[in-house]
Amino acid sequence: MDTLEPLDLLLLGFVATLLAAVPLLVSARNRRQRLNRRIADLHDAGSRGLPARPATGQPVRITLGQQDGRLRRVRRAVCRVFGYDPRMPGARGPLLVRAAATGAAAAAFGAWAAGPFGGLPAAAVLGAAAGGGVAGARFVFTRARRAVNDRLLDQFPDAIGLIVRAVRAGVPVTEGIRIVSAELAAPVGPEFKRVVDELAVGVDLETALWALAARTGLPEYRFFVVTVVLQRETGGNLAETLDNLADMIRKRRAVRQRAHALSAEARTSSYVLAALPFVSGAGLYVINPDYLARLFTDPQGKLLLATAAASLTLGLVTMRMLIRRALS
Repeated sequence: MDTLEPLDLLLLGFVATLLAAVPLLVSARNRRQRLNRRIADLHDAGSRGLPARPATGQPVRITLGQQDGRLRRVRRAVCRVFGYDPRMPGARGPLLVRAAATGAAAAAFGAWAAGPFGGLPAAAVLGAAAGGGVAGARFVFTRARRAVNDRLLDQFPDAIGLIVRAVRAGVPVTEGIRIVSAELAAPVGPEFKRVVDELAVGVDLETALWALAARTGLPEYRFFVVTVVLQRETGGNLAETLDNLADMIRKRRAVRQRAHALSAEARTSSYVLAALPFVSGAGLYVINPDYLARLFTDPQGKLLLATAAASLTLGLVTMRMLIRRALS
């Protein structure tokens, strides 16, 4: 039987990685879609004209009559590939520089691993460089998005508390939103400031609030919008309802933090297991350098080293996805 070439083994490993990752990604997407449908059911899109998310699945955007050209659609497609959200607070400046540097370093490493080290064809080198660049940039943008979401969630109960006190004092909800935009720091303050600016140019409150919920992408903000919209239409004690919502968000955050603490052992175990090959390899290199030299000089040793690196990366990614799904 003919032996497989290194490129064939690389493609086989890539296909196996996709087959392992696709079910997890599809399951997470289905969960988000079910949550979107449940929240959209509370918001009667047919009678009010603006859903939480339109039928295309894209977030609600306020364009004030501007048309989306082909260049804008291409730009959005590129942003989705790299995981970049230009609406995210702090999305420009140092974040772009950090993402570009990380992507360039990952692309250079991928090109070196596929070319000088692996001896693969030029097409494989270009593919590895492109994949490394995209993966590096997505890593930076994803971490930044999660950090912003954590701050948005941590500050949100305080924002609702300010609105509750304003409503109890007889101030309209719009004035309470203006107080939040002036009193709270980023990222919640600037997000509510954008709502105030949209109201100033004639956008109705419901549309501006649904746009806020779409920009953040957090279910807690959608709960807030549903509460305000329903209370405006049906009447009732808005202050008490918002106070209960703030208490519920604090309890959800406490449960999430407790789950994060309980999963610390599993995360630490994954880090230790990932570091063991490097520690043992460094020890073997100190004791007998020639024993590990074949991994970097012999073609079969390079193939074995690449397979081990791919297996380690796939295991770490799988464990992180499982832990994050358990915490979501």
